[in-house]
Amino acid sequence: MKLLRHLHPPGIRIQLMLWYTMVFALLLLCSDALLYTQLQTSQFTNLDKALRLEANQIAAGISNDAGTVVVQDVTGDLLDGSVTENSSASNTQQGGSHVDITFSTLVRILDTHNRIVRITPQFHMLLVPSTSLLLSSQQKEWQGTIQTRDGQQVRLYSMMITENGVPIAIVQVGESLTQLNNSLHSLLLELLVISPFALVLGAFGSYWLAARAFIPIDRLTRTARQIEAGDLQRRVSMPKARDEVYRLAQTLNEMIERLDQSFTRQQRFVADASHELRTPVAVIRSMTDLALLQELSPPEYITLLENVNSEAERLGHLISDLLALARADENKAIFEEEPLRLDELVNVVAANAEVLAAEHGITLEVHTKQPIIILGDESRLIQAVMNLIDNAILYTNSGGAVTVRTRHEATIAQIVVQDTGIGIAAEHLPHIFERFYRVDPARVRTEGNSSGLGLSLVKWVVEAHHGTIHVESQPGCGSTFTINLPLATPQDMQELFSGIPTPRQ
Repeated sequence: MKLLRHLHPPGIRIQLMLWYTMVFALLLLCSDALLYTQLQTSQFTNLDKALRLEANQIAAGISNDAGTVVVQDVTGDLLDGSVTENSSASNTQQGGSHVDITFSTLVRILDTHNRIVRITPQFHMLLVPSTSLLLSSQQKEWQGTIQTRDGQQVRLYSMMITENGVPIAIVQVGESLTQLNNSLHSLLLELLVISPFALVLGAFGSYWLAARAFIPIDRLTRTARQIEAGDLQRRVSMPKARDEVYRLAQTLNEMIERLDQSFTRQQRFVADASHELRTPVAVIRSMTDLALLQELSPPEYITLLENVNSEAERLGHLISDLLALARADENKAIFEEEPLRLDELVNVVAANAEVLAAEHGITLEVHTKQPIIILGDESRLIQAVMNLIDNAILYTNSGGAVTVRTRHEATIAQIVVQDTGIGIAAEHLPHIFERFYRVDPARVRTEGNSSGLGLSLVKWVVEAHHGTIHVESQPGCGSTFTINLPLATPQDMQELFSGIPTPRQ
């Protein structure tokens, strides 16, 4: 048993060959059995017809003359009933030896009292059942298979002869089954010899067909193995026939395309992260190097430490954002699910952002008239709304305005952040939620805590709350970001307060 557990299952080619061979063997067995049965039935039917015809020919020469059965011998082998005793004795003496009756004439004629009128010599070898003689006006014929004294099989047919509706005699005609059985046995032997060869040929043929069918798949496998991590621009060749192999090749190409995009994003993410991490570290190091090279006054030291603290804070935000996105990629981030007043949350976030807006000379307006309740993670939603407002303030010129409003439609709660800033060109809109993507790479923030990950985090938080976010913008006319989140239903509230809230990942 341990050995069987360690055995590997056969390959697909072998499995197909075995299945094809099993099906072919079953079909061959059924066809052979059907052929043998039909041939056997046909042979017995033809033999019964021949015996019936022979009995009718003999019956045509039998008549009744004043109670005496008169027989016109049409076979030439019929003996008179007076010699029956002698024939029986002679046959009894020969009973110990085998007498071949294959080509013998087997005929017996009896009167209505079952006395033999005429009989052929070999008929004495037959073991005739008494049921073959119990014929009446309702049952005028009988047929069946009997045996001789030495075990040979014979097909026997009995027929009652009537004259003017009155029975006058019984005719019994037999035929040896030796030739018929020999022909059936020869056929069975031929089938037993031919079938294994047919199965072997079928097995080799099915394996060859399976091997040919897998040639395109082997070609796809070789091509896929040749594609390395740095060579994801290659694609497997597409077959002409739009079959299963075509769909497999199409699936492989789609998978390689996704891997290529993921690999490209990963390379760009690592490069951008390295650049973003290097910048604050370089700034901190340059400021500390300057302080070490020359003596500074206490106010200058305070200014330097404030700058170092600002860069360190920016570096901390960047590391925190990178950690959050890394957990999101691994599906390890945990979101709490609790009822929240979305309008109050937006008011709190906007109040904290008023200082930053005032520093840039921007008017921040908030419109939250109706109470809106959703289920979500408060800290994550605060982070998302804060990033949106911060992004709007940073890319709006002094004297501009940023408007934040909440509203709900049917089962959807909305947060709309609109600014009068520089706007975004249409070709950049599909990419603004990508990590470290900037509309203008040459324009890099020198103040604040921007890491190029804010909008990526916003999209991640919104989608984790089963919501959507989209943007509308035109260069020079500002941008509008709209977040759609599902409203909390009475059923959600009931389920939430009926048990312990389940963290959502």
